[in-house]
Amino acid sequence: MNDLTIEEIKTGNVKVRVGYETRILATDLGGTHPVCIAFKANTGWKVMRLNEKGKPPHREDRDSEYDLVRIPQPRYFNIYTDLDGRGDYAGCMSSTVAEAEEKARRGSRVGSHQTYKYLHGEVTKVETEGDE
Repeated sequence: MNDLTIEEIKTGNVKVRVGYETRILATDLGGTHPVCIAFKANTGWKVMRLNEKGKPPHREDRDSEYDLVRIPQPRYFNIYTDLDGRGDYAGCMSSTVAEAEEKARRGSRVGSHQTYKYLHGEVTKVETEGDE
């Protein structure tokens, strides 16, 4: 089942479950279905009202192809090496590369670091300017 909130829907980081391009038109229409979306189906743009959890009318008790679902967002983390070179360890997840880099700059025991991106179960190294 879908567990979205109005706040998550407002971010726009959602799409209809079937995968169509989706636009959030309103989230404050009132009534039992305050969310209004447009999605680009095979036959053109369609408009639909949804409840506060991103579910269409008459489908609120089960999953539907028109439910809103989260679009996975990449997360970033650093692998650090101690100043004394004793070993590597992972840092906390960040929402942006800049945030991960700032955490590395603040680390008092960091000798060096590499930043990585995690998305869809895959980890890839982030190439920063000046990397050889």
